[in-house]
Amino acid sequence: MVLEIKKTVLTIEENELIELERIVIDGDKEEALSYLKKFVYGKILRSQQGKLKSHLEGESNPSLRFKNDNK
Repeated sequence: MVLEIKKTVLTIEENELIELERIVIDGDKEEALSYLKKFVYGKILRSQQGKLKSHLEGESNPSLRFKNDNK
């Protein structure tokens, strides 16, 4: 499955913001990646549940659609 690529708004809870601040201050790269996967990507993924499509469905020429959408 692939994410629908469009503008997305995320809400960051206080505890998530505190965790983000800790990661930035510590400079912990592994924790940063884990945070992105868990909080950022995870929230986007959950917000799009039921809207995700397989790359095998839909467009017969996705590059042409991308080109036309980004004119």
